[in-house]
Amino acid sequence: MMSIALSDFYYLSPILIIGLAIVILLFLLLLLRVGTKVCAIFSVISLCAALAATVILGYQIITFPKTVEVQQQNYQINLFNDADQITHPGSLIPAPTPALTAPVADDTETVISDELPVATTEESVIDSTETNDPENIQINQNIVNSGNVSEEVGTNLLDATDDTVAQTTQDSVTTSDVELVSAHIWKASYVTILFTCDGYGLLYTGLILIICIIVAALAFQWFKADSDDQGLFYLILLFASLGGIILVYASHLISLFIGIELISIPLVGLIGFQYSQSNAIEAAIKYMILSAVATMFLLLGIAFYYAATGELTFSGLSYQLSILAHPDLLLLTGVCLMLVGVGFKLSLVPFQLWLPDVFQGAPTAVSLLLATMAKMAIFCAVARLFLLAPIVNHEAMRLILILMAFCSIIWGNFFALMQTNTKRLLAYSSIANFGYLFIALIAVQYQVLALETIGIYLVSYVLANICVFGVISLESSSSHRHDREQDTDLKGLFWRRPVMALSIAVGLLSLAGIPLTIGFMSRFALIILSVTAEFWWLATAIVIGSAFGLYFYLRLVINLYLKPDATDTPEPGMEHNVVLRLKNIGFSETIIVLSALLILFCGIYPQPLFTLVSAAHYLVP
Repeated sequence: MMSIALSDFYYLSPILIIGLAIVILLFLLLLLRVGTKVCAIFSVISLCAALAATVILGYQIITFPKTVEVQQQNYQINLFNDADQITHPGSLIPAPTPALTAPVADDTETVISDELPVATTEESVIDSTETNDPENIQINQNIVNSGNVSEEVGTNLLDATDDTVAQTTQDSVTTSDVELVSAHIWKASYVTILFTCDGYGLLYTGLILIICIIVAALAFQWFKADSDDQGLFYLILLFASLGGIILVYASHLISLFIGIELISIPLVGLIGFQYSQSNAIEAAIKYMILSAVATMFLLLGIAFYYAATGELTFSGLSYQLSILAHPDLLLLTGVCLMLVGVGFKLSLVPFQLWLPDVFQGAPTAVSLLLATMAKMAIFCAVARLFLLAPIVNHEAMRLILILMAFCSIIWGNFFALMQTNTKRLLAYSSIANFGYLFIALIAVQYQVLALETIGIYLVSYVLANICVFGVISLESSSSHRHDREQDTDLKGLFWRRPVMALSIAVGLLSLAGIPLTIGFMSRFALIILSVTAEFWWLATAIVIGSAFGLYFYLRLVINLYLKPDATDTPEPGMEHNVVLRLKNIGFSETIIVLSALLILFCGIYPQPLFTLVSAAHYLVP
């Protein structure tokens, strides 16, 4: 068990800020009974403070890499990290940390580890299963020529910055096999074994906080016609954001479970928050029951996995799957049950039937939260697990994942063709989009561009959904029986709110993968990844699904610019939007317009986005 320093909690500053904000907001609601506006402003300020802390952490990790000397070798070494040495019951074999490759000057791969223990004698390079001494760690070195390796190489390379790294005697090792080179790396940090702070987690933490800020702003606009105080909505929203951040930081199945439940339970309250609207209670009950069933599958899978391995860490799962040539039935059963729970949360086929009804019954701002933040956080946590654990190396598991991705793409796009309700259409679109993303998840251990593809696709998906759901939310009100979600409700929007119509059109075109939008870049990267990984059926599904998407997305775009009929009367409160006035552009409208501009900018000049997602790699500490 690694020691916990007080300075380590600096890396958890986004979680601590949101946790403190929850306590303060709870105090304000219970004792001072503040109104909706105060709660909205306080929530936005708290989320912005957490976002600022995330940006500072990311800047420090990316801008100030550690310069270290590492061994460049043309063979594979199994490296262990002291922070990951988890003692397995019945043995003292430590769990390995996956190798990290970093670019060097001669375009070769450099194996980097936090600590590089090297045997001092040939006899010390022994099988760790033959001794009970935890200090003896097996290192597969085929470069020892005569057994007389020099004294110690230096035991903590990542902590060496300006100090001189301990010297080795290279007389006993051939120069062609090992040589010392300099490399710049980004160092991740463990804060207990539950959380890992790295560029990967900080990127998606920033996205989660941005989404929650936008949802808070949209909800305030939505509550304007409501005379009652709705400050409880923002307290629940902060709980959901806390769960999302915990998920992207998670490196342990316990923190994974806590994060999933901290998202799922608040979402039940948010979905049914405006219970006077039609279908709200039905949607909340449906989500609550099915979410509880999925949680039971997830817990049962974790229990089976723990019974088979005695481990709960992501690295422990990696270790167990790497040492077993043929994983036993109990372990595979546990992984499959966990996949059922995760499949429900991501609404992948065959666990997707709940999503359209929940999208339709929930307030539009909550549908945006569910479509983006909740699903993205769970997906990122699962992707971190797949990075460490070679689950897809097992043929049966790979076949199951491929079938889930293929069926999700076809099912989501096919049923979206039949929808006249915009929110139900976007629900089926969400099923298809996470089917697309599952392809990158399957290929994440085989292709170097898989992580970049995931990052680009998630950013494009989030920006597009902000535009579409944001405009629908601004057109709606909590005083109506249901949101303005029918395709006829958006008919002629350009003639009432031209700026908003242009923004939602850009978002829909990005979802369709039209060139000059970021959606095209993400879909193109995904096809390249599928072809490179030789997932031919999945590449075919992407092409077919994109063809279907062109129809139903473009149908909505055309509907925005149709002239309204003479019999059509604007909704109360909408008459002032017939002409374009800058004074009608508020905070929510500004966010939507900025999202549309980012979609176009990154579609035309994607290099800044590529740089950002390339820097946000998962890194071992």
